[in-house]
Amino acid sequence: MSDRKPIGQLLKELGYITEEQIQVALEVQKIRRGLLGEILVELGFVSPREIAEAIAHQSGKPFIDLTQIVPSEEALRVLDKNIAKQLAVLPYDIDEHKIKIAIANPYDINAIDIVKRRSGREVEIYVSDKESILKYVELYYFLLENPIDKELQKLIQEGGTSAVPKIVELVLNNAIIERATDIHISPEVVASHVFYRIDGIMNHYYAFPKELHSGIVSRIKVLAGLDIAEQRLPQDGSFTHKFFDEEYDLRVSTVPTAFGENVVIRILSKNLSLFNLRSLGFEEDVLKQLEEQFSKPQGIVLVTGPTGSGKTTTLYAALRKINALKRNILTVEDPVEYKFPFIKQTQVNEKAGYTFARAIRAFLRQDPDVILVGEIRDEETAEMAIRASITGHLVLSTLHTNDSVSAIPRLIDMGIKDYMVASGVSAVTAQRLVRKICPFCKTEYKAVAKEILDFGFPEEIVKLYTGLDDLNAEITLYKGTGCKHCKNTGYLGRTVLGEVLIITEEIADLIVKGATPLTIKNKAKEQGMRTIKEDGLLKALKGITTLEEVKRVTG
Repeated sequence: MSDRKPIGQLLKELGYITEEQIQVALEVQKIRRGLLGEILVELGFVSPREIAEAIAHQSGKPFIDLTQIVPSEEALRVLDKNIAKQLAVLPYDIDEHKIKIAIANPYDINAIDIVKRRSGREVEIYVSDKESILKYVELYYFLLENPIDKELQKLIQEGGTSAVPKIVELVLNNAIIERATDIHISPEVVASHVFYRIDGIMNHYYAFPKELHSGIVSRIKVLAGLDIAEQRLPQDGSFTHKFFDEEYDLRVSTVPTAFGENVVIRILSKNLSLFNLRSLGFEEDVLKQLEEQFSKPQGIVLVTGPTGSGKTTTLYAALRKINALKRNILTVEDPVEYKFPFIKQTQVNEKAGYTFARAIRAFLRQDPDVILVGEIRDEETAEMAIRASITGHLVLSTLHTNDSVSAIPRLIDMGIKDYMVASGVSAVTAQRLVRKICPFCKTEYKAVAKEILDFGFPEEIVKLYTGLDDLNAEITLYKGTGCKHCKNTGYLGRTVLGEVLIITEEIADLIVKGATPLTIKNKAKEQGMRTIKEDGLLKALKGITTLEEVKRVTG
């Protein structure tokens, strides 16, 4: 097709890469052959997913995230596994009239024709990246013949220590398939239980006999390099797990309880496409404010929120937005979770005396433009970060507070002078993660606007966001009815709720005058700040999440 643009130009127009990054990739292309798109991925400038999104945009076909779907057995059996791999096609849904497929190249008429002939149906095309398609073709065709649940149940019933390594492997593999972020192995009186945390919610998956528990814990400890003889003290470790050619970093924590050792495993994927500010789900106006703050030459931008609210992901997405070819970026993290190209990443080492504060001091002699500090935990780190920002550097960091305004008294409590907070901090963002309504079973229903008041929203806010004067009027809301894709929960995946407090001159003045957090919050709202809870209401009205979910997360 003549109107198909070169991939580099397309990615640049969509804002995924810069001209400088294309030039670097072209330089690399001179010394080693390869397609420009492949080199851009290898250099870490774009992810395979972003290239697929660009191709989807160009072809006018929708992009599909394969982590969010469960293909039907009938659809998979339309194609032989080898043909599916050869064509880079994953058939995932079928009815009497059409078959839905994920394809890497939506212009491949031959592949589409083969699916059409084999299925005897019209083909509905969705675009995904080749890497994901080949991975899920391997995975789902394997699961057709070897269902993990059945194999696990069989091993659990048979018992015996020889089954332990295989049980642990299957529990890890299934957690990855189910998109779990954490695995909990908890001993109780009668049995031991396995829970997966999926989209922020704990789900019970398996129970196994009490006598298998110590063997399973020992196996995990061996993998994580922990002391299997020590069962009275908490321990922390990590290991790498490979599943269908993809590596996952697993962080292990054990704690002794009344019934035995409790194990929690955090699963970290090395997927770069997670870190894209736009795909995290910020509203357009918030996204614009964030991008503006991250492009400033100096000041501190703080990302706040409780544990598990996606703060680190937002910081990493910000790093990807900052042009590392034009600005010298240094980070100190605890630990380095993901590696980025052209960014100098270092890791805290308390035993060696390499702390956050000491790292910032060292960075200032490295001609930095941007400094990322994993977390501000103490007065020394806070003071060094503020000083770095005042001396002309952009500093990004996280802080544990419930909302953006609370970060100001928190820094002052740490011993930072109010005038330094006012002049050093340029913005504070706060965020939470909420579950999204499952797109496969999403339905709309009618409700009376005043029902929103029951979820803790004041009348004037409801009127503002619904655009209604009479709250007895009817509005449209959305929910998921439950299907195989969302395991009958009605929710699939998560999105971010965010608020951005920009330290304007008026707000800086209030900080110096010792104003209360409420006064500062009211001034920020006057200046257009939307709170996390209001952001949730907006997303519920748009049909992205539900009011119940917003209340669960924001209270």
